[in-house]
Amino acid sequence: MKRLMEFHAHFITSGLSTHPTILSSIVSFAALSPAGDLGYARSVLARITQPNSFMFNTVIRGYASSSDPGSAFVLYSFMIGHGIVPNSYTYPFVIKALSKGGRDWLCGGEATHCSVIKYGHVSDLHIANSLLNMYASFGLSEDAHKVFDEIPKPDVVSWNVIVDDLCQNGRFNEAWYVFSRMCKNGIRPNSVTFLSLVSSCTKSSDLGTGKMVHLQIMVMIGNSISKNLENSLLDMYCKFGDLDSAEKMFHIMEVKTVFAWTSLLDGYILKGELKRAVEVFNRMPLKDTTAWNVMLYGFLEAGDVNSAEKIFREMPERDLVSWNSMILGYAHNKKHIECLLFLKEMLFSGVKLDRITLLGVFSVCGYAREAQFLGEAVHSHMEKLNIKGEEVETALMDMYSKSGSFEKAIKVFETIARKSVLAWSVLIAGLAMNGLANEALNYFHLMCEARVKPNEITFLGALCACSHAGLVEEGKELFRDMVQIHGNTPRSEHCGCMVDLLGRAGLLKEAEKFIQESAPAIADEAGALGALVGACRVHGEIGMAEKIAKRLVEIDPYNSARYVLLSNIYAAENRWGDVEKVRKRMKASGVQKTPGFSLIQLKYGG
Repeated sequence: MKRLMEFHAHFITSGLSTHPTILSSIVSFAALSPAGDLGYARSVLARITQPNSFMFNTVIRGYASSSDPGSAFVLYSFMIGHGIVPNSYTYPFVIKALSKGGRDWLCGGEATHCSVIKYGHVSDLHIANSLLNMYASFGLSEDAHKVFDEIPKPDVVSWNVIVDDLCQNGRFNEAWYVFSRMCKNGIRPNSVTFLSLVSSCTKSSDLGTGKMVHLQIMVMIGNSISKNLENSLLDMYCKFGDLDSAEKMFHIMEVKTVFAWTSLLDGYILKGELKRAVEVFNRMPLKDTTAWNVMLYGFLEAGDVNSAEKIFREMPERDLVSWNSMILGYAHNKKHIECLLFLKEMLFSGVKLDRITLLGVFSVCGYAREAQFLGEAVHSHMEKLNIKGEEVETALMDMYSKSGSFEKAIKVFETIARKSVLAWSVLIAGLAMNGLANEALNYFHLMCEARVKPNEITFLGALCACSHAGLVEEGKELFRDMVQIHGNTPRSEHCGCMVDLLGRAGLLKEAEKFIQESAPAIADEAGALGALVGACRVHGEIGMAEKIAKRLVEIDPYNSARYVLLSNIYAAENRWGDVEKVRKRMKASGVQKTPGFSLIQLKYGG
C-alpha cells in the first residue's frame, strides 16, 4: 500500500490525478488486493468528480468480501442516490454482502430485490441465484422458492440452493423430491448437490438412504468426487457407527486430510472402541487441536482420567474445548479436587471461562461443600464477564442449594428476568432438599400464579417437599392435580415419593393400596418397596415388612441386598432360625454378600 500511495502522489504531481484508467487501477488495487486498504479505495472514489459504475462495483466487491459487508450496501445506496445506475455486476456483490448480515438486513435485501426488478435484471441468472441464496441464508424458504419458480431455466446452482435449503430446515422428503425433479429436468447433480443430501442423511439418521446416495455419487460423479464430499461420506459412516464402510471409504481416499483422520478417530470413540481409536490416533501423520480433543474426550468418556491428563499435557496447543473437557471429565468422574485444581490452572493460564466451564465447576462445588467458596468466586467472575443463560443460572442455583446456601439460590433466582419452568423446578427441588417444605410449596404456588406450567420435574420436587415434611394431604392433592389438571403421567419417581410420604406418616395399608391400584408400574421396583419396608419396621408392622421383603427377593433372587434386608428383619425379632434359612437360601442360589469397606480404605486406597 505504501508503494501505491507513492505512485498515486506521483500521478497527482504529474497532473494525471483525473485520468480514469489510472484511477480505476488505484481503486482496484486498494479494494481487491490482499495488501490493499478499503478505506483508501473509498477515499479515492469520493474524490473522483465523475465516478462510473465500474469503480463503485470494485469497492462494493471489496467490502462484500471483507469483515465489513455492511459498507457494501451503504456504498451501493450512495451510488444510486447520486444517479449512477447499478448494472448486472453490481447486484451479486451487494446481495452477497447482505447475505452475511442475517435477517437483520432483510429490509436492505428486499430493497435490492426491488431495484433488480426496477432496472430490468430479473432474467439475469447470476443475480437470481444470488437472491435465492440471500433469502435462504435469511431462513426465508418461501421467498427463496418464489424466486426459484420465476427463473425460466434454473441451472445446477439454482437447484443446489433449494435442495440445501430444504435439507438445512429438516425437510428431507421435499429435498429428495426436488432432487428427483432436478434429474428429470436434465440437470446433472454435482458434488455440492450430493454434499447437501449426505448431510441430510446424517442429520436424519438414515443410513440406508445414505448408502443409496453414495451409490448415486459413484454412478453420476465417479472418481471426480470432491474432497469435501469424500469427507462428508466418511463422517456419515462414522456417525452411524458403520466403521467397516468408514474404513473402506478412508482407504480409497487418495488424500487423507486431518478432517478424515479425525472423523475415523471420532467414529471409533463413539462406538466405544478406545483401543482402535488409540491406534488411529498414533497413525495420524498430522494432528490438529480438534484431533487431540477428540482423543481426550475418548479417554474421559471411558473414565480413564489419568490417560486423559497425559494427552492433555502432551498437547502442543490447547484451546477452550481442551480445558472444558478436562473440567467436565473430572466432574463427571467424581474427581472433584482434580476438577478444581484444573480450574485454578486454567485461570492462571489466562484462558477465559465460558458457560461450559461454569456448568462443570458449579456441579463440583455443589457436591464438594468445602469448595463452596470457590464456587462463589467463580460466580463473581461470571458476573464480571457478563455470562448469562438459563443453563448457567440454574446450575448456580443448584450449587447453592446442594451446599445448603438456599438464600443465595433464591437470590440468583430473583435476578433471572424470564423465569422458565427449569428455573422454578430447580429452586423448588433445592428448597425441598434443604428441608424447607413450606417455602418449596409456596414457590410452587407462585409459579402457578405466574402461569408457568409445572412439568414432571417440578412436581417431583414439590412431592419430595411434602414427603420430608409429612404433609400428607398436600402431597395427595399435588399428585391428583398433576394427573387430572396438568395431564402429566406419573413416573416411578413420583409414585415412590407418594409411597415414602404415606409410609413415613404410618399409613402403611394406604401405601400398599396405592402401589396396587395407582402405581402398578412400581410394584416391582426396589426403591419404593424398600422405602415401605423401612417404614413398616419403624412403625412396628413386621408382618407387612416380611411380606414385602420376600417379594423383593422373588423379584431379584440374585441380589444379595434383598436377602440381607429380609435377614435383618428376622434378626431384629430374634428369629434366628429364619435368619439361618435365609443364609442357606442365599448359599443355594449362589448369592454372595457384597463385602463392605471402610472409610480408611477410601481415604488411603487400602
